[in-house]
Amino acid sequence: MIKEKKKINIFIKIIIVLIIVIVLVYIWMHFIETKIITVKDYYLTNDKIPESFNGFTIVHFSDIHFGRTTNEKEVNKVIEKINEAKPDIILFSGDLFDPYITLSDNNINFLTEAFSKLNANLKKYAVYGDHDLENKDKYDQILTNSNFEILNGENKKIYYNGNTPIYLSGIGSITKNIPDYSKAFQKDSDGLQLFLSHEPSVLIDIKNNVDFLFSGHTLGGLVRIPFIGGIKKNQNSLSFEKGKYLEGDTTIFVNSGIGTEDLSLRLFNLPTIYCYRFKS
Repeated sequence: MIKEKKKINIFIKIIIVLIIVIVLVYIWMHFIETKIITVKDYYLTNDKIPESFNGFTIVHFSDIHFGRTTNEKEVNKVIEKINEAKPDIILFSGDLFDPYITLSDNNINFLTEAFSKLNANLKKYAVYGDHDLENKDKYDQILTNSNFEILNGENKKIYYNGNTPIYLSGIGSITKNIPDYSKAFQKDSDGLQLFLSHEPSVLIDIKNNVDFLFSGHTLGGLVRIPFIGGIKKNQNSLSFEKGKYLEGDTTIFVNSGIGTEDLSLRLFNLPTIYCYRFKS
């Protein structure tokens, strides 16, 4: 009888410990890791980078999903960290909005003011995420009023310390939109081609016309299990989840984003801003 009671007490203790561990892990994933905003640095090399672009700095952020785990405090951290990098251009690959959050006028005013504080030496560019297309008027209002140029197929020349340009194209989400690439690669020289998209699977359409592809959408799989990867699989992400990949002549960067979606959790997957610096 005494042995049975001891076994029961041990079992109860194990259950209590497991419950405590589960609660602590949840607290970490929901309340702590989602708030630790980091910056990941990459140095970009390519034979097409003009000498005049040596040191050129791009900051790329994505997938805010405002109102879920990303609120005003987190957005202000993002603004601060981006400005600390002193970018020449800023790229936002979409999903400012979350489909389950209704933004108030105060939210819209806050986001407009916050994005206006982002400082780029040259220009700020953005594309539509799949959830932004559901609130296109609000997205246009916030981004346009904060001096972002929303790319939708155009190819832009960018100059830096000289007369040799590089090129930047962008396309909105292909999940809920049929893309038009007819102007995306129109240019008057064989200069370096950058491409900003929401989903990395745009690579299927643009093939080797691009030297560097910057995308988001995947949120890095949100909760990442060692040796397995993220548990959340996004449509139009191919096999890319986060970080740097090489496909043919194209280097792909998949930004794991700032916010969360569906699962308001992150594990082994900090909210991250990407900073790219050219080395000619």
